[in-house]
Amino acid sequence: MAADELDTLVFQMAVESVRSLSLCFTEKAAAIAARSRGILLFDVRIDGDAAVQRIAAIRYPSDRTGVLALDIQGVVIRHCIVGGIFSGLTAPLENWTSMPLSMQAKINVDDHATLFLGALRKAGHMLVS
Repeated sequence: MAADELDTLVFQMAVESVRSLSLCFTEKAAAIAARSRGILLFDVRIDGDAAVQRIAAIRYPSDRTGVLALDIQGVVIRHCIVGGIFSGLTAPLENWTSMPLSMQAKINVDDHATLFLGALRKAGHMLVS
């Protein structure tokens, strides 16, 4: 089995293992990253989207990225895993997450988060249902 297939399988298993736990989205994203041995890149709010309120990304050694999205009602977590082609869109969100809170408060990443979600949808992921 190739590394990218293994990362996909482990990511999906981790998502299913925490889906029903009574944790907030941020805690679920961190638990999925820990259980699947990925690195949580970011967990950000999406403002103004009709279907998604939060999005998180987890990077894997095979340069694949697991993406989690919390629906607008805060109930359903959608997920997918994508290739490195999205790294240019995740980099600003990852950089923002690594900043101290005082810096984060001064920088708005709403546009970056919306662009990333839009690119995922255009590629057939995270479609509005």
